[in-house]
Amino acid sequence: MLKKLLVSSLCCFLLALPPLFWFNQSAAGSHDEPVETLARYLKHLYARDFRQAYRLISSEDQRLKLANEYVRERGAFTGIALDAARKLASFIEIRPLSSRWEGARYHITVALKLPDPNALGKLLLDWDEDKLNALSAGERKNLLASLDRLGTAQQLPMIQGEESFVLIQERSKWKVFLDWAAGTQVQFATALPPNAQIAAEPLAKQTVARSGDVFTVGFKVTNPTSQEIVTRIAHRVEPKESAQHLELIECALLLPVRMRPGEAQTYRSTYLLRSDLPAETKTIHVTYDFKIENP
Repeated sequence: MLKKLLVSSLCCFLLALPPLFWFNQSAAGSHDEPVETLARYLKHLYARDFRQAYRLISSEDQRLKLANEYVRERGAFTGIALDAARKLASFIEIRPLSSRWEGARYHITVALKLPDPNALGKLLLDWDEDKLNALSAGERKNLLASLDRLGTAQQLPMIQGEESFVLIQERSKWKVFLDWAAGTQVQFATALPPNAQIAAEPLAKQTVARSGDVFTVGFKVTNPTSQEIVTRIAHRVEPKESAQHLELIECALLLPVRMRPGEAQTYRSTYLLRSDLPAETKTIHVTYDFKIENP
């Protein structure tokens, strides 16, 4: 659950300092190195600093998804939203509970305690990036100072739980192993009405996701005509029985949208690949069937 919150809610202090760890880093040895890597990864993930998070993902996973694809699918923060999320991420706490080796893979279960981004919505303008980035320099400074005061005073609303992760060692560095190779390939296509009334294509024709992953895809839609059009989509999933496992969280194209003559727009849709997806499901086909609804 916490993994999902780390991505979709931002999409993102027990007893000792520094706040990122519940153990004393000055006494940390090689056994703690994977925990330190995991802590950095979770910190970037929470802050929606996905380009930095990607650097800590295993090269085996990176071969299946490029950095730009990874960032685009998740929707990174920018500006003061990123600064605020990074500030909050600095107060994340992680405590190792158990670990074991399975071949070259290091499995670890940790207790996590992190600021609740939803509970801080009012202070952070409901995480509306446009509103946050419209703040003056002085307002931004005051916002970050408020978060710092709350965190230092241990007054931030927090959530906590346990999660398990897998890490591997590549040369002298630890990396988070997501095992995308064992995931499901989600393929995207469009079906267009006749007479070239509209042009549309996915920005990425496919992605790989694991159960519980939240990801965003974009479609570039163009009105090539000299008339205003109203369009919407019918959302088709094959095989049909997989539709209940691929949850469409947000999609602007499900409702009619107006497009001026010659206008081009990118519309984004966010999905959750549910954890109840059968393990044998390795490919899901999604088609955006565009309809013209002009009177």
